[in-house]
Amino acid sequence: MKFLNEKEKVALVILVTMSLVSMTISVYLALNQTCTDIKTCVNNKLYVINTGSEVNKDFKEKYEGLKNKIGDFEVVAYNPPIQSGNLTPSDWNQIVKDLSEVYNKYDAFVILASHDTIPYTASALSFMMENLGKPIVLSDGDLTSALVSVSQSKLPEVMVSSNGNLLRGCRTVANSDRSFWSPNYPDLDSKSGMPLPKEEFQPKLVNPNNKIAVVKVYPGMNAQDMVPYLNMEGLQGIVLELWGNGSAPTSPEFLKVISKLAEKGIVIVAISQYDQLGGTYETDIRLVEAGVLPGRDMTTAAAYAKLAFLLGNVEEKKLLGQLMDINFRGEMSSNYVDLE
Repeated sequence: MKFLNEKEKVALVILVTMSLVSMTISVYLALNQTCTDIKTCVNNKLYVINTGSEVNKDFKEKYEGLKNKIGDFEVVAYNPPIQSGNLTPSDWNQIVKDLSEVYNKYDAFVILASHDTIPYTASALSFMMENLGKPIVLSDGDLTSALVSVSQSKLPEVMVSSNGNLLRGCRTVANSDRSFWSPNYPDLDSKSGMPLPKEEFQPKLVNPNNKIAVVKVYPGMNAQDMVPYLNMEGLQGIVLELWGNGSAPTSPEFLKVISKLAEKGIVIVAISQYDQLGGTYETDIRLVEAGVLPGRDMTTAAAYAKLAFLLGNVEEKKLLGQLMDINFRGEMSSNYVDLE
């Protein structure tokens, strides 16, 4: 039997040590496979709230192939889940409270919600999460894509994940094919995204008792169709969705009802589907003189959410007209007043 000499013993010790180090590194990487691709993954700790959406069935399979692009994440689910038909501003308050409680513990956030509620929820959170300094991404169930997107983004705003792209939350509309679209603003990147806020994060809530109606204007609509809103209990605001290229009745009778609504303190904001699809329309001066505020090119969801946010957080109601005209979260095109 041949014994090892001193040089061979030293070499053997070095080999064993290197093997152990290599094994340790391999085990470490095996246990921490997420975010190893530093060039793409910039957020390591992610928090997921499932408010009521089914996660894509092939999530596990997709996740296995994308571990190096996704940060470590924790998932919590609402029980009972929020049903899309039962969504209320109180639910937005709950989401904001839950996000605020863990805001300092995580780098970024994902919210899973039903497809048809996402434009409203994304718009509401855009205004309520004031001075947001971290990315929040909403998805209707494609958790893999949402996790990849939020892991790789430092944009400090509320966004919607759609086909691998990120859209501004308060600019997003839902398509019938279960995709999303941002008609008046491009997909978000480092140039088109919001800058980091200069002030500290300060979440806001909305008043769930403030009632806002969305009224669609249609051909043949007359003054009598608006009269019920004069007597609607607790009504605080109306989003008047004009049809076509911004058409609305301008008969003396119709304008008289609009004036009465405004005199009661009901805030009326007019938006145009034409504007939402990329056109340009100025609200008819007769409507403005009757007390209607131009909603510019805001989406219906953004106008509703912005009105809810302002009604719940501004005591001096006389300021609402000026505030609706200010671009708070990029919800309107840049040719309108921006918030400095």
